[in-house]
Amino acid sequence: MSARPSANISVLCTGGSPMTQRRGKHMRRKRFQRGCLTTRKRSGKNYWFALWREEGRPKSKEIGLCTKMSRVAAESILQEILKPINEGVERSISKETTFESFVELTYLPVYQRKWKGSTAMTEVNRLRVHLVNTIGETRMRAITREQLQALLDAKATQCGHSMVDHMRFRLRSVFELAMSEGVVDRNPATSLFTPRNCRPGRERHVLTPFQAGTLVDCLDLREKLVARLATWEGMRPGEILSLQVSDLDGDSLWVKRRLYKGDLDDPKNRRSARQVALTIGTKLLLEFWVERLQTGSETDWLFPSEKGTPMSRDNIWIWPAKCFPILTLWDWVGRRFKSCGGHGLHGQRKPA
Repeated sequence: MSARPSANISVLCTGGSPMTQRRGKHMRRKRFQRGCLTTRKRSGKNYWFALWREEGRPKSKEIGLCTKMSRVAAESILQEILKPINEGVERSISKETTFESFVELTYLPVYQRKWKGSTAMTEVNRLRVHLVNTIGETRMRAITREQLQALLDAKATQCGHSMVDHMRFRLRSVFELAMSEGVVDRNPATSLFTPRNCRPGRERHVLTPFQAGTLVDCLDLREKLVARLATWEGMRPGEILSLQVSDLDGDSLWVKRRLYKGDLDDPKNRRSARQVALTIGTKLLLEFWVERLQTGSETDWLFPSEKGTPMSRDNIWIWPAKCFPILTLWDWVGRRFKSCGGHGLHGQRKPA
């Protein structure tokens, strides 16, 4: 009888490598297995012999006689053996894993599947810079409420209230997933609160009706229309620049998409997909602008670039802001609802 194959064969067959193991503070990286099927001679007969790994240890099983079972049938049996192991690759997480390992190997793969691109861009950076860099080496089960609250208190001296509030929410979310995965038996982030003494944010200015009128008067038609849609109608920059001619509907328009850093996507949330009422002044400017465009299709962009793509937010605003100093008072992202003393809230029509 031939000697049993060594455990090293199973490592090579499953596509693993000693280098795939993270050393020190990190847990072993778990991979999808295909197993290894070979033959073994016993009592003068050849048998199908399966090799795989489970919990980091080599496993083997004699499946059946080669004369009574094809290789395809033997492979099928092997895959049935590996199915529950492969399904639990993400779930079988060590209880000794660190905060960094859990975030990188479990939390981000789960949440990046449901986040929009713009959300992932900000949340991943916030997680890694503010949380992983601070408590990444700490074991998940060793983290306490006092430790997390002290982290938020320290961040409050460096960041504004909104940033610290987002950190608190993200910590709670991370530990909720850790509880469902069995990594921790309690959530130390449940009772966290945002400190009152957060770093004050920048001073916010609100346009007066006179300043708003001066602002639109010094702009060309296109920029004037964009400014009115953002100020009087309260639309987001990405919603304005992603408008198509077909979105116009008499004295209103429909928000069906948004543009974020060159990428077209669905509106930010369900409430963002809406019908926006137009003020009389904005409606007249829109009609004049559409006539000037001379569009050939209803799917044409309302604010196209020279390449026929939607204009970017920076390109449409940088030049007017340099020419007219008053525009520096108007933050076209943050003044949507605060300008003009509350003019142009959603659903209202006010003559201008």
